[in-house]
Amino acid sequence: MKKAVGIVVEYNPFHNGHKYHCSKAKEHGDLVIAVMSGDYVQRGEPALINRWDRAELALKNGVDIVVELPIFYSTQSAEIFSRGAVGLLDLMGVEKIVFGSESGDIQSLKERADLEELDEFKDELKKQLKEGCSYPTAYSKSLKKLKAGEELNSNDILGVEYIKALKFWKSRIEPVAIKREKSGYYSEGVEDGISSATGIRRKLELGEEIKEVVPTSTYEVLNAALEENRFARLKDFYPFIRHKILLEKDNLKDIQDMEDGYENRLYSAAFKSSTFEDFFKEIGSKRFTIGRTQRILIHILLGIKKEDIDIVKKRVPYVRILGFTKEGQSYLKNLKEKEGEVLTTLKNIQRILSEDDLKFLEMNEVGSKIYSIVNPYEDRKIPIIIR
Repeated sequence: MKKAVGIVVEYNPFHNGHKYHCSKAKEHGDLVIAVMSGDYVQRGEPALINRWDRAELALKNGVDIVVELPIFYSTQSAEIFSRGAVGLLDLMGVEKIVFGSESGDIQSLKERADLEELDEFKDELKKQLKEGCSYPTAYSKSLKKLKAGEELNSNDILGVEYIKALKFWKSRIEPVAIKREKSGYYSEGVEDGISSATGIRRKLELGEEIKEVVPTSTYEVLNAALEENRFARLKDFYPFIRHKILLEKDNLKDIQDMEDGYENRLYSAAFKSSTFEDFFKEIGSKRFTIGRTQRILIHILLGIKKEDIDIVKKRVPYVRILGFTKEGQSYLKNLKEKEGEVLTTLKNIQRILSEDDLKFLEMNEVGSKIYSIVNPYEDRKIPIIIR
């Protein structure tokens, strides 16, 4: 059986830096399996274009198998996002997980992961959070308290979470860090034909040219979507979010990431704010990053509850394949049975998944139906196959 390496991606959208990452990952194995966020991404936003278009772009540019990271993982904090992604890669039998890193120092990331599991660090973090700090501020202060060295940047933070997730699942997957040389995660600049996804989305918003920073296949898809006004943005979903807040105020306390009392602020803001911009100004909090605030809104929109996440943090309910190449198809045929189900079709799904696991599949599919209300696309029953 060929050796597979795993990567965790959003491809929002797929750009030249992603193509480089994929080619470097393939140096560590025979084929690349990408766990890719579905129609909603980790920052608490809808993906710019739908899951099937993004999966096809990945397969045309070096990925061999695309596995969907469902909404109950893709819209969570770095810890739960990483745990879900690594759990899926473990079920897919990959031997290595390859990720971008500002430091490129896997040993220091392993040491940081060990530190974060110490009771002393956890206690200090809880203390800072209780004092009203946002999570990033509490994290930073806890590190300084323990004199644990420099703060980490976005990719290294995710790298630490991948390593922690590998420990949680007792996985044999080896973590590999590729030093990120070009544009940072939130950078809006261009360097040697590489820009971050954040920078590309900003350029699209401003009507600027992106041809030099994305593969031709991505450019064609994005250009068509731009001409047809088919990009999804969080503000487009505000009528649905507002509707749920106003009708379900008493149930908001059960929503994932919700803190006691915050539901009252959301209700008050939704009651008086007719635009998303006014609403978002009203609900800002020093305790919450923009990402966490947006994740709460997505969880309200999709009905993701704390009790749901408590379950999927402990086990992966299913594996859904969005597409594969010829090499990927051969790998899937030879994939040994593992705990959980690998789905290449939803046909006879009631016979394959348990009632509990069906609930999570349905949650994801309903979430995509809601996405398609704002950003319509033709759903697929079988994976994309790139020959």
